[in-house]
Amino acid sequence: MSEYNLDSEKILRNLNKLDELYNNSSGDDLAPIFYSKIALMEYCGWIECSIDLIMMRITEAEYSEVISLTGKSFLKSINNFSYKDHFIKILVQVLGMANAERLVEACRERGELDILKAKLDNTELKKVRNIAAHTYHRDDSVSYDAPNFFITEVNHLFDIFSKIAIYIDNITSETSETSETSETSETSETSETSETSETSETSETSVGESTENLLA
Repeated sequence: MSEYNLDSEKILRNLNKLDELYNNSSGDDLAPIFYSKIALMEYCGWIECSIDLIMMRITEAEYSEVISLTGKSFLKSINNFSYKDHFIKILVQVLGMANAERLVEACRERGELDILKAKLDNTELKKVRNIAAHTYHRDDSVSYDAPNFFITEVNHLFDIFSKIAIYIDNITSETSETSETSETSETSETSETSETSETSETSETSVGESTENLLA
């Protein structure tokens, strides 16, 4: 089991609790706004963490310490969750262009690529998120979606994220098996070369001894 498992249970628990509080706050002008604001921040934080977890699974493969640490350091330096500038950038960096293309095509074939792009490139969501994160509530013209909206969003994205994680696990596994096969082949070739050399030396020694006997 991976150390970096995706999770929807905790975020859904949080959002369901916020939804309950939201529904029970009738008559209070500020409480629904605060609960919605927290739900927005929770949802966006979950997306970023989920992408990090998906990519960190790649570092579990059998890499040297330097390669593994470099990969983890790079992943920690990426923040936010846009499709092109963050998600795809990470994929290309940690999987390589060919594997990244394979993953993208797999998402397209399942009809999930456009959905993923729309969720990660939701400019209105990010605009409101930035307002929520960098200001306090002082403008009634700024509105937030109710917590139940984000519950639906999590369910949609979690299914896609889970499939991507499985696909990455398979790619990583194939890479590890190829590496092991290559090492085994090299070891076998080295062994065969050594045996051939020893056999050749033994044969030369035998011929030399035979020649000496004939000359004696």
